[in-house]
Amino acid sequence: MNDASSSPPRSPAPPTAVQPDPVLYPEVAAAGGDLVSALQRAADGMHIDLGGVQGPESPTDPWRLIVASVDGERGSLTATLQKEERRFSARIWWTGVGEAARGSTADLETVVELAHAWRAGMKLSELQARWPSFEADELTLAHERGEAVAFKWQLTRDAPDRLIDHDIVEAAYAAPALRALYPMISHGSLGFSRCTHYPFSNDVPSLFPLGGGGWRVIGLVRQGGTPHQDAFTPEEAVEFVVAGLPEGCGPAVEGPAMLLPS
Repeated sequence: MNDASSSPPRSPAPPTAVQPDPVLYPEVAAAGGDLVSALQRAADGMHIDLGGVQGPESPTDPWRLIVASVDGERGSLTATLQKEERRFSARIWWTGVGEAARGSTADLETVVELAHAWRAGMKLSELQARWPSFEADELTLAHERGEAVAFKWQLTRDAPDRLIDHDIVEAAYAAPALRALYPMISHGSLGFSRCTHYPFSNDVPSLFPLGGGGWRVIGLVRQGGTPHQDAFTPEEAVEFVVAGLPEGCGPAVEGPAMLLPS
């Protein structure tokens, strides 16, 4: 007599994939029913080399038939099918910076051209001028111009009061050594980086608000040093940060931390 309880448990069925609408997307249906194949087929027909088109990493991803991405040296373009109407949504991701541009089009060939232009190194400003329906992020445009530090400081100074105490922001901005670095807000704290792309330098002390008032300056624990200092005023806190800057600290480098001189 077989004991049913001893049978190995069955693996759960993979989630049902969202299906492309063959009426809205006949070229996707003709290419096998998934956007990856359709995008690659369109590129081949246009004699454009996209270097390969990928779908979601997980073969059981429910979006696996309606999402496709194209990678390049600067980052990737991800395309998605919309459900209610014929639209190909596209987002461009700049590695270390974030979302660089987004938009949509009814034309699959436009997605191919956009991905090819991004892979070929076209500037975001030129890309936006050529395809006005795709909007470039203002901070990424500043990165492209080499003005990310100044633009990020403006964003930081204009941030809502709920995000940061503006007394500490203005005190830091008044210090030339900190004004030359890339500022970052996180949960009420103010940090700084010697580079403008992720991964950030993580070697400059940060400013954290204290519950009873004042500021705590937290940096790396160095030999013969202390892990933090408390200050009663923004000006005093900024002085502690400036005193804790790495040796040879200069203006932030446009790019990730690996570009910093060793």
